[in-house]
Amino acid sequence: MGIYDRDYIQDRPGGFGLFVGGGSVVKTLILINVAVFLLGWLGGPPLRIFLDETFAARSESIVQHFQVWRLLTYAFLHDPSNLFHILWNMIFLWFVGRELEEIYGHRDFLTMYLTAAIIAGLCWSILDLSQGGQARMVGASGAVAAALFIYVLYYPNREILLFFVLPVPMWMFAIIFFGRDLLGLIQSLQGSTTAPIAFAAHLSGAAYGFLYKKYDLRWSRITSGWSWRWGRRSRLKIFTPEPRTRRPSRQGAKTPARSGSAGQIGSSGMFPDEHLDAKLDEILAKIAREGRSGLTEEENRILQEASERARNRRGERLR
Repeated sequence: MGIYDRDYIQDRPGGFGLFVGGGSVVKTLILINVAVFLLGWLGGPPLRIFLDETFAARSESIVQHFQVWRLLTYAFLHDPSNLFHILWNMIFLWFVGRELEEIYGHRDFLTMYLTAAIIAGLCWSILDLSQGGQARMVGASGAVAAALFIYVLYYPNREILLFFVLPVPMWMFAIIFFGRDLLGLIQSLQGSTTAPIAFAAHLSGAAYGFLYKKYDLRWSRITSGWSWRWGRRSRLKIFTPEPRTRRPSRQGAKTPARSGSAGQIGSSGMFPDEHLDAKLDEILAKIAREGRSGLTEEENRILQEASERARNRRGERLR
Protein backbone atom coordinates (compact mmCIF):
# COMPACT_ATOMS: atom_id res chain seq x y z
CA MET A 1 0.00 0.00 0.00
CA GLY A 2 1.42 3.36 -1.03
CA ILE A 3 1.57 6.31 1.32
CA TYR A 4 -1.40 8.02 -0.33
CA ASP A 5 -3.65 5.13 0.74
CA ARG A 6 -3.43 6.39 4.33
CA ASP A 7 -6.56 8.06 5.69
CA TYR A 8 -4.89 11.30 6.62
CA ILE A 9 -3.18 11.73 3.24
CA GLN A 10 -6.29 11.34 1.11
CA ASP A 11 -8.26 14.35 -0.07
CA ARG A 12 -11.43 14.82 1.92
CA PRO A 13 -14.55 15.56 -0.10
CA GLY A 14 -17.51 17.23 1.52
CA GLY A 15 -20.21 15.30 3.27
CA PHE A 16 -20.47 13.30 6.44
CA GLY A 17 -17.95 10.55 7.01
CA LEU A 18 -20.22 7.85 8.44
CA PHE A 19 -22.80 8.11 5.67
CA VAL A 20 -20.72 8.96 2.59
CA GLY A 21 -17.25 7.81 1.59
CA GLY A 22 -14.72 10.32 2.86
CA GLY A 23 -15.97 13.43 4.62
CA SER A 24 -15.56 14.35 8.24
CA VAL A 25 -16.26 12.08 11.19
CA VAL A 26 -16.31 15.12 13.48
CA LYS A 27 -19.12 16.70 11.43
CA THR A 28 -21.02 13.42 11.54
CA LEU A 29 -20.72 13.13 15.31
CA ILE A 30 -21.90 16.70 15.76
CA LEU A 31 -24.80 16.08 13.39
CA ILE A 32 -25.93 12.99 15.33
CA ASN A 33 -25.69 14.76 18.69
CA VAL A 34 -27.63 17.79 17.47
CA ALA A 35 -30.26 15.62 15.77
CA VAL A 36 -30.87 13.59 18.93
CA PHE A 37 -30.99 16.77 21.01
CA LEU A 38 -33.60 18.32 18.69
CA LEU A 39 -35.55 15.07 18.65
CA GLY A 40 -35.85 15.09 22.43
CA TRP A 41 -36.53 18.82 22.57
CA LEU A 42 -39.26 18.78 19.92
CA GLY A 43 -40.71 15.41 20.89
CA GLY A 44 -41.97 16.57 24.25
CA PRO A 45 -41.86 14.83 27.65
CA PRO A 46 -42.99 11.35 26.46
CA LEU A 47 -40.13 11.02 23.98
CA ARG A 48 -37.59 12.56 26.36
CA ILE A 49 -38.58 10.08 29.05
CA PHE A 50 -38.28 7.19 26.59
CA LEU A 51 -34.81 8.27 25.44
CA ASP A 52 -33.66 8.77 29.01
CA GLU A 53 -34.98 5.48 30.33
CA THR A 54 -33.66 3.50 27.36
CA PHE A 55 -30.32 5.07 26.48
CA ALA A 56 -28.98 7.19 29.38
CA ALA A 57 -26.16 5.78 31.51
CA ARG A 58 -27.46 4.28 34.76
CA SER A 59 -24.98 2.29 36.78
CA GLU A 60 -27.48 -0.23 38.10
CA SER A 61 -28.85 -0.94 34.62
CA ILE A 62 -25.34 -1.31 33.17
CA VAL A 63 -23.61 -3.33 35.88
CA GLN A 64 -26.45 -5.38 37.33
CA HIS A 65 -28.78 -5.76 34.35
CA PHE A 66 -26.08 -5.87 31.64
CA GLN A 67 -27.63 -3.14 29.50
CA VAL A 68 -24.22 -2.49 28.03
CA TRP A 69 -25.44 -0.38 25.11
CA ARG A 70 -25.92 2.45 27.60
CA LEU A 71 -22.11 2.72 27.89
CA LEU A 72 -22.15 4.25 24.42
CA THR A 73 -25.61 5.65 23.78
CA TYR A 74 -25.46 8.07 26.72
CA ALA A 75 -22.73 9.97 24.86
CA PHE A 76 -25.22 11.01 22.15
CA LEU A 77 -27.83 12.32 24.60
CA HIS A 78 -27.83 15.78 26.17
CA ASP A 79 -30.10 17.53 28.61
CA PRO A 80 -32.80 19.14 26.42
CA SER A 81 -33.49 21.74 29.10
CA ASN A 82 -29.89 22.98 29.05
CA LEU A 83 -28.71 24.33 25.70
CA PHE A 84 -25.20 25.04 27.01
CA HIS A 85 -24.72 21.35 27.81
CA ILE A 86 -24.61 20.33 24.16
CA LEU A 87 -23.24 23.68 22.95
CA TRP A 88 -19.97 23.48 24.89
CA ASN A 89 -19.44 19.81 24.09
CA MET A 90 -19.90 20.38 20.36
CA ILE A 91 -17.74 23.51 20.33
CA PHE A 92 -14.82 21.65 21.91
CA LEU A 93 -15.38 18.61 19.69
CA TRP A 94 -15.22 20.85 16.64
CA PHE A 95 -12.23 22.80 17.97
CA VAL A 96 -9.96 19.85 18.73
CA GLY A 97 -11.54 17.05 16.71
CA ARG A 98 -10.80 18.41 13.24
CA GLU A 99 -7.04 18.41 13.71
CA LEU A 100 -6.99 15.08 15.52
CA GLU A 101 -8.95 13.55 12.67
CA GLU A 102 -6.34 14.91 10.25
CA ILE A 103 -3.58 13.35 12.36
CA TYR A 104 -5.14 9.94 13.03
CA GLY A 105 -7.49 9.49 10.08
CA HIS A 106 -11.22 8.78 10.02
CA ARG A 107 -11.26 5.26 11.45
CA ASP A 108 -8.71 5.74 14.22
CA PHE A 109 -10.27 9.01 15.39
CA LEU A 110 -13.76 7.51 15.47
CA THR A 111 -12.51 4.42 17.30
CA MET A 112 -10.70 6.59 19.83
CA TYR A 113 -13.80 8.74 20.42
CA LEU A 114 -16.20 5.82 20.89
CA THR A 115 -13.76 3.89 23.07
CA ALA A 116 -13.25 6.96 25.25
CA ALA A 117 -17.02 7.27 25.67
CA ILE A 118 -17.29 3.62 26.73
CA ILE A 119 -14.40 3.84 29.20
CA ALA A 120 -15.70 7.10 30.69
CA GLY A 121 -19.17 5.58 31.05
CA LEU A 122 -17.83 2.43 32.67
CA CYS A 123 -15.64 4.28 35.19
CA TRP A 124 -18.50 6.60 36.10
CA SER A 125 -20.87 3.64 36.49
CA ILE A 126 -18.54 1.77 38.85
CA LEU A 127 -18.03 4.86 41.02
CA ASP A 128 -21.74 5.74 41.00
CA LEU A 129 -22.73 2.19 41.95
CA SER A 130 -20.33 2.31 44.89
CA GLN A 131 -22.21 5.39 46.10
CA GLY A 132 -25.69 3.90 45.78
CA GLY A 133 -26.31 4.00 42.04
CA GLN A 134 -29.11 6.56 42.00
CA ALA A 135 -27.75 8.97 39.39
CA ARG A 136 -27.93 9.05 35.61
CA MET A 137 -25.49 10.45 33.07
CA VAL A 138 -25.88 11.87 29.58
CA GLY A 139 -23.54 13.85 27.37
CA ALA A 140 -20.43 13.56 25.21
CA SER A 141 -18.15 15.12 27.81
CA GLY A 142 -16.13 11.97 28.55
CA ALA A 143 -15.24 11.37 24.91
CA VAL A 144 -14.61 15.08 24.29
CA ALA A 145 -12.34 15.19 27.36
CA ALA A 146 -10.20 12.43 25.84
CA ALA A 147 -9.92 14.31 22.54
CA LEU A 148 -9.14 17.55 24.38
CA PHE A 149 -6.34 15.96 26.42
CA ILE A 150 -4.76 14.40 23.32
CA TYR A 151 -4.92 17.80 21.64
CA VAL A 152 -3.19 19.42 24.63
CA LEU A 153 -0.40 16.84 24.41
CA TYR A 154 0.10 17.64 20.72
CA TYR A 155 -0.21 21.42 21.00
CA PRO A 156 0.49 22.46 24.62
CA ASN A 157 1.46 26.03 23.73
CA ARG A 158 -1.43 26.92 21.46
CA GLU A 159 -3.60 29.63 22.94
CA ILE A 160 -7.31 29.54 23.68
CA LEU A 161 -9.48 32.42 24.87
CA LEU A 162 -10.61 31.61 28.40
CA PHE A 163 -14.13 33.02 28.85
CA PHE A 164 -13.65 34.36 25.28
CA VAL A 165 -11.42 37.09 26.72
CA LEU A 166 -8.21 35.86 28.36
CA PRO A 167 -5.67 34.08 26.10
CA VAL A 168 -4.07 31.13 27.86
CA PRO A 169 -1.98 28.23 26.52
CA MET A 170 -3.67 24.87 26.18
CA TRP A 171 -1.59 23.30 28.97
CA MET A 172 -2.84 25.92 31.41
CA PHE A 173 -6.42 25.54 30.21
CA ALA A 174 -6.16 21.79 30.80
CA ILE A 175 -4.93 22.35 34.35
CA ILE A 176 -7.86 24.69 35.06
CA PHE A 177 -10.46 22.48 33.38
CA PHE A 178 -9.41 19.12 34.76
CA GLY A 179 -8.30 20.59 38.09
CA ARG A 180 -11.87 21.76 38.59
CA ASP A 181 -13.09 18.24 37.81
CA LEU A 182 -10.64 16.69 40.27
CA LEU A 183 -11.70 19.09 43.00
CA GLY A 184 -15.37 18.41 42.27
CA LEU A 185 -14.82 14.64 42.38
CA ILE A 186 -13.05 14.87 45.75
CA GLN A 187 -15.85 17.01 47.18
CA SER A 188 -18.54 14.64 45.93
CA LEU A 189 -16.74 11.65 47.44
CA GLN A 190 -16.65 13.51 50.75
CA GLY A 191 -20.40 14.01 50.61
CA SER A 192 -20.40 17.69 49.73
CA THR A 193 -22.99 19.15 47.39
CA THR A 194 -21.52 19.81 43.96
CA ALA A 195 -22.72 20.81 40.51
CA PRO A 196 -24.51 18.02 38.58
CA ILE A 197 -21.40 17.22 36.54
CA ALA A 198 -19.99 13.74 35.84
CA PHE A 199 -16.50 14.55 37.14
CA ALA A 200 -15.44 10.90 37.03
CA ALA A 201 -16.36 10.64 33.34
CA HIS A 202 -14.32 13.74 32.49
CA LEU A 203 -11.25 12.55 34.38
CA SER A 204 -11.38 8.96 33.13
CA GLY A 205 -11.80 10.25 29.56
CA ALA A 206 -8.77 12.50 30.02
CA ALA A 207 -6.77 9.59 31.49
CA TYR A 208 -7.62 7.47 28.47
CA GLY A 209 -6.55 10.33 26.19
CA PHE A 210 -3.19 10.48 27.95
CA LEU A 211 -2.65 6.73 27.57
CA TYR A 212 -3.83 6.81 23.96
CA LYS A 213 -1.24 9.41 23.00
CA LYS A 214 1.58 8.07 25.17
CA TYR A 215 1.30 4.43 24.08
CA ASP A 216 -0.08 5.04 20.56
CA LEU A 217 -3.26 3.02 21.05
CA ARG A 218 -4.52 3.49 17.49
CA TRP A 219 -6.69 0.56 16.51
CA SER A 220 -5.06 0.36 13.06
CA ARG A 221 -1.64 -0.08 14.67
CA ILE A 222 -2.84 -2.62 17.23
CA THR A 223 -4.54 -4.76 14.58
CA SER A 224 -1.92 -4.32 11.86
CA GLY A 225 -0.23 -7.63 12.69
CA TRP A 226 -3.28 -9.74 11.88
CA SER A 227 -5.20 -7.60 9.40
CA TRP A 228 -4.39 -9.88 6.46
CA ARG A 229 -5.50 -12.90 8.44
CA TRP A 230 -9.02 -11.48 8.55
CA GLY A 231 -9.06 -10.45 4.91
CA ARG A 232 -8.39 -6.77 5.53
CA ARG A 233 -5.85 -4.66 3.71
CA SER A 234 -2.61 -4.44 5.63
CA ARG A 235 -1.02 -1.21 6.73
CA LEU A 236 2.22 -0.11 5.19
CA LYS A 237 5.16 -2.20 6.38
CA ILE A 238 8.84 -2.10 5.58
CA PHE A 239 10.70 -5.31 4.93
CA THR A 240 13.97 -6.36 3.42
CA PRO A 241 13.54 -8.63 0.38
CA GLU A 242 15.82 -11.60 0.04
CA PRO A 243 18.81 -11.08 -2.26
CA ARG A 244 18.21 -11.90 -5.90
CA THR A 245 20.57 -12.60 -8.73
CA ARG A 246 20.32 -10.44 -11.79
CA ARG A 247 20.25 -11.90 -15.28
CA PRO A 248 23.67 -12.69 -16.70
CA SER A 249 25.32 -9.77 -18.44
CA ARG A 250 26.61 -9.98 -21.98
CA GLN A 251 29.94 -11.13 -20.63
CA GLY A 252 28.20 -13.97 -18.78
CA ALA A 253 28.92 -12.63 -15.31
CA LYS A 254 26.23 -12.44 -12.66
CA THR A 255 25.86 -9.27 -10.70
CA PRO A 256 24.20 -9.58 -7.30
CA ALA A 257 21.22 -7.36 -6.76
CA ARG A 258 21.43 -4.66 -4.10
CA SER A 259 19.82 -5.68 -0.84
CA GLY A 260 19.66 -4.24 2.62
CA SER A 261 20.39 -6.17 5.77
CA ALA A 262 17.63 -6.83 8.32
CA GLY A 263 16.55 -3.80 10.31
CA GLN A 264 17.58 -1.20 7.70
CA ILE A 265 15.96 1.24 5.35
CA GLY A 266 17.92 1.29 2.12
CA SER A 267 21.66 1.26 2.39
CA SER A 268 22.03 3.63 5.31
CA GLY A 269 20.38 1.38 7.90
CA MET A 270 19.45 4.25 10.20
CA PHE A 271 16.32 2.73 11.75
CA PRO A 272 15.71 -0.76 13.15
CA ASP A 273 12.61 -2.58 11.97
CA GLU A 274 10.68 -2.10 15.19
CA HIS A 275 10.89 1.69 14.80
CA LEU A 276 10.09 1.96 11.10
CA ASP A 277 6.32 1.90 11.30
CA ALA A 278 6.19 4.56 14.01
CA LYS A 279 8.66 6.71 12.05
CA LEU A 280 6.51 6.48 8.93
CA ASP A 281 3.37 7.45 10.82
CA GLU A 282 5.15 10.51 12.21
CA ILE A 283 6.19 11.53 8.70
CA LEU A 284 2.70 10.99 7.27
CA ALA A 285 1.12 12.96 10.10
CA LYS A 286 3.60 15.76 9.36
CA ILE A 287 2.48 15.74 5.72
CA ALA A 288 -1.13 16.08 6.86
CA ARG A 289 -0.24 19.10 9.00
CA GLU A 290 2.38 20.89 6.88
CA GLY A 291 2.23 19.41 3.38
CA ARG A 292 4.79 17.39 1.44
CA SER A 293 7.01 20.45 0.96
CA GLY A 294 7.75 20.52 4.71
CA LEU A 295 9.64 17.21 4.67
CA THR A 296 13.39 16.99 5.04
CA GLU A 297 15.57 15.16 2.54
CA GLU A 298 15.91 12.24 4.92
CA GLU A 299 12.13 11.97 5.40
CA ASN A 300 11.57 12.02 1.63
CA ARG A 301 14.15 9.26 1.24
CA ILE A 302 12.39 7.13 3.86
CA LEU A 303 9.04 7.53 2.11
CA GLN A 304 10.52 6.68 -1.28
CA GLU A 305 12.23 3.57 0.03
CA ALA A 306 9.10 2.55 1.94
CA SER A 307 6.92 2.84 -1.15
CA GLU A 308 9.42 0.85 -3.23
CA ARG A 309 9.61 -1.98 -0.73
CA ALA A 310 5.83 -2.08 -0.36
CA ARG A 311 5.54 -2.53 -4.13
CA ASN A 312 8.14 -5.29 -4.01
CA ARG A 313 6.18 -7.03 -1.29
CA ARG A 314 2.98 -6.91 -3.32
CA GLY A 315 4.88 -8.36 -6.26
CA GLU A 316 6.18 -11.21 -4.10
CA ARG A 317 2.68 -11.93 -2.79
CA LEU A 318 1.15 -12.16 -6.27
CA ARG A 319 3.64 -14.78 -7.48
